[in-house]
Amino acid sequence: MVPSLGFGTRIKFVETTLMLSSKSRSVWAKSKYDNDASGLAWWLPLWLHLADTAEVTSHLAANWLAPAIPDLIEREFAGSASGLDPAAEFKALASWLAGIHDIGKATPAFSTKVSALDDRMRESGLQHGPIDPNERRQAPHGLTGQMIVEKWLREKRRWGLQPARALASVIGAHHGIPATTKMVCNMRGRDHLLGDEEWSVVRSELLEMAISRAGVADLLDEWSHRSWSEPFLVEICGLVIVSDWLASTEAYFPLRRLDDDGSEFLDVKQHQERVESGLAKIELPSPWRPRDDGKDADSLLWTRFDLPDGAKATAAQRLAVEEARSMELPGLMIVQEATGSGKTEAALLAAEVLAARTGRSGVLFALPTQTTTDAMFSRELDWLGHIEESYRDAGEPSAFAVQLQHGRAKLNEEARALRKTGYAIRDRLLGSLGGDGDPAADFLSSSLPAPRQIGLDEEDGSGTRISSGGKGARGNRDGERNGSCLRDEGTDADLAIMAWFSGRKKSMLADFVVTTIDHLLFASLSAPHLMLRHLGLSRKVVIVDEVHSYSTYMNSYLDRSLTWLAAYGVPVILLSATLSEARCSALADAYDRGLQLVSGSDSCKEKQDEVPDVARERAREEGPMPFPCLVTSGESGTKVVAVEAEGRSSSVEIRRMDEGADVVALLDDTLSDGGCALVVRNTVRRAQETYEELRKVFGDDVSLNHSRFTISDRLNKDADLLRRFGPPRKSPKRPERAIVVATQVVEQSLDVDFDLLVTDLAPIDLLIQRMGRLHRHQRRRPGKLERPVCYVDCLPLASDDEPEIDRGAKHIYGEKDLLLTAAALNKIAVEGGAVRVPDDVRELIEAVYGTNPDVPAQWNQAVAEASDIAEEAERKKGDAAKGYQLREPKNDNRVSLIDWLRTLADDSEERARAHVRDGEDSLEVILLEVCKEGSQESLRTLPSSQGFPNIEIPTDREPDRALARAMAMSAVRLPPRFSNQSAIDRVIGELEGFYVDSWQANLDLRGQLFLLLNNGRAELDGVIIEYTSTTGLMEVQD
Repeated sequence: MVPSLGFGTRIKFVETTLMLSSKSRSVWAKSKYDNDASGLAWWLPLWLHLADTAEVTSHLAANWLAPAIPDLIEREFAGSASGLDPAAEFKALASWLAGIHDIGKATPAFSTKVSALDDRMRESGLQHGPIDPNERRQAPHGLTGQMIVEKWLREKRRWGLQPARALASVIGAHHGIPATTKMVCNMRGRDHLLGDEEWSVVRSELLEMAISRAGVADLLDEWSHRSWSEPFLVEICGLVIVSDWLASTEAYFPLRRLDDDGSEFLDVKQHQERVESGLAKIELPSPWRPRDDGKDADSLLWTRFDLPDGAKATAAQRLAVEEARSMELPGLMIVQEATGSGKTEAALLAAEVLAARTGRSGVLFALPTQTTTDAMFSRELDWLGHIEESYRDAGEPSAFAVQLQHGRAKLNEEARALRKTGYAIRDRLLGSLGGDGDPAADFLSSSLPAPRQIGLDEEDGSGTRISSGGKGARGNRDGERNGSCLRDEGTDADLAIMAWFSGRKKSMLADFVVTTIDHLLFASLSAPHLMLRHLGLSRKVVIVDEVHSYSTYMNSYLDRSLTWLAAYGVPVILLSATLSEARCSALADAYDRGLQLVSGSDSCKEKQDEVPDVARERAREEGPMPFPCLVTSGESGTKVVAVEAEGRSSSVEIRRMDEGADVVALLDDTLSDGGCALVVRNTVRRAQETYEELRKVFGDDVSLNHSRFTISDRLNKDADLLRRFGPPRKSPKRPERAIVVATQVVEQSLDVDFDLLVTDLAPIDLLIQRMGRLHRHQRRRPGKLERPVCYVDCLPLASDDEPEIDRGAKHIYGEKDLLLTAAALNKIAVEGGAVRVPDDVRELIEAVYGTNPDVPAQWNQAVAEASDIAEEAERKKGDAAKGYQLREPKNDNRVSLIDWLRTLADDSEERARAHVRDGEDSLEVILLEVCKEGSQESLRTLPSSQGFPNIEIPTDREPDRALARAMAMSAVRLPPRFSNQSAIDRVIGELEGFYVDSWQANLDLRGQLFLLLNNGRAELDGVIIEYTSTTGLMEVQD
């Protein structure tokens, strides 16, 4: 079925023809040169673009945005004397602002950008003196528009300064970067850039036309004395930007020939037809209309997920549904439950209920890694397929706009199929609704372009459109992905990555987004077009998985993002198996801070670090927080409910590996009757060394998983891991004996099950996560492995006077947490030797992250020194995070968007990620093999390259799309030594020595660094490195 925006009824216009002077009709907004002709060929009058944008905004406001944020709109228009309901008044305000958003183009500063159109304006009577191009750069049309609107409202409409400045600042920000005080001051003495009185008269005429078209003449008085919250101004600015981009897309709203001034569209009825035609081509589905019919958790579970026969909702899942139906809104829910307990299902069940209660039209699911994000994307597609089935049975088929967001999302096969579906939908809409196909007579059929000047930064990888016929995906009851890209009217819904949502600036606008945590943290990164990200988030329920796993630096961004989400009224669900009370409290406080700021509470005047600590207050009153538990937090307070510990529980015996102990001998003994062992090392190098050592004895029974494999090999290894060690119903052919050596890549969000665990010492929460891969499912175990046992390597003894921590682990995790974890584990070994999950989780977490650590007396000095170092490091990280961090929402009546983005960060994927993560920079390269045949050399893909093993790559032309994709799948990150501050510039310079000009035409290859291998080896910065599909990228020690 072709998705629609739900514009089933025709747009209602007053039957009239508007009058506009020739001067006003001559002002231009857009221009275009024909590719096959010299000179200017196309243009769009400013008045027509403003009218188009106003109508797009009106329809988006009514049908796409207002239904998804009713609480925000009702809060903003509470007490209005307009007599309109809040949604109608919001639509009127948004339409009016969109109808004047480009008024800054009616100035000499803008008109002179295209001399031919400026000359035509001169001929109509709009004269001006010489304009210095360098000076013109001080007057972008957004800024001049802001100044024009503010002055016009104050002088012509008698508005006060603050109300005029607040709404005018939306005009100034509509290109993604709000004006700053400095920019406004720089315009002093530059009145000639705005033009004389004739220009002012034209602008007044256009501004009055916008008032008439939007029907807001009587509302201006209502708005003239009121203030707006900062989140609301950001929201409405984001809506104006989206509408402007849609109205600027030529395929939807065609430009006019130079000899056509579009005057026929002054007839409102004719403009109505233009608008309806444009809206019909926009590939936005009708928003999801979630509902909650009150079914119990068992019934919901069965209708939303593929489960084995007899499965019932867990206590956590039942409680999540109950609390979602009764908790205070806006509100935060934190689900703390053991690994493998069904937290993901609990979150999705609760999200649907919360969406139904708040009107939200989508869900964002954020996870820590690309691997876990890809896995969750597949699960969410299945969930959406089941939702669609349930809703379709009630006669409400849905079309879901989905999106996968991370640095390598374009290489995900499921996302690729859904992207093809989106382009097929776009082709259907444009092709079937686009005229008679005569290029000479029909502008649309001759162009069908991508949107111009709006940053459509992802097509199909080559910048070309994909024809219809691609296949999409949705989950059926068997979990298989199939289906045609478009269905006939009246049949199933579509799941698609809509073409218009492709690209980093717009992808957050999709209804259902699965993303790495970075893209949620970007919500508090001061970067261009941030209001689009906020607009997309405000329409969703937000879920964050593994919320315990982020660093102090990242937590600073997460906390600020939670504050803004609360300010928008967004329901948030956080998931963790190992969250400390202090961190739980900080998360609740961050969300509460946003609620306080928008409510005008007196307590919001306190600094954030002065907000009362929920955990400490509760501990004084009721004792330690239980585990498992479910926490809800809203404006009236925080509620903690213990979850009944049912279903999966374990008692993992902790054994210390003696110094110098032989892991080979240990595994040779414990696996003598068979079994599957997991060995987790803290560094890639240590994992590779262990793998090589074990391989000599156990041969092909040993495999290696870490982050320094190519994308292709990582995907194969992750799939193999799940195939061999996943749940019994999905992994029926479990190997008789196997050893997997891995790094932290197996810690989180992977449903794998081993009989034995050997692990390096790590912070207690991560150790508990690793233990979660041990005896995860019910199955027969070899005799020696019937009880779960975890061997901890590099664990200092409690009797050591000077406890030693492995240098690599210390570099990654810091010494303090490792010492406190070692103390807790040593105590367990003395008192019984087992960690009981979930019974012991809270006590262990608080032993490391709580306020009163219990350590051996002889360790006191070491712990004190490590604590000082950790405290200083956290302080520095917290300070560093503030550099590009968005400030919290203002809560006074002098709010505008001026200076909203104080400093601007680079918003490219890699650089933005570096801003919100505190890890060291890393370099990614694409590996290629150099092959020699006699005197001839050629470049080939790696032998393990998916689909294209050892294929010759042309250097005299752009590789075709499939081959370029295969090359991109051989990307891998270099070891840290190549990206430290002393080496990175030198290494990049060396890598840039290989450059193929013809490859730069391909989006997957443009700007990439390549490392050429000879027989699997290369020398870089004086170091020999080797790549194989079994060990990954490693340094060779000769």
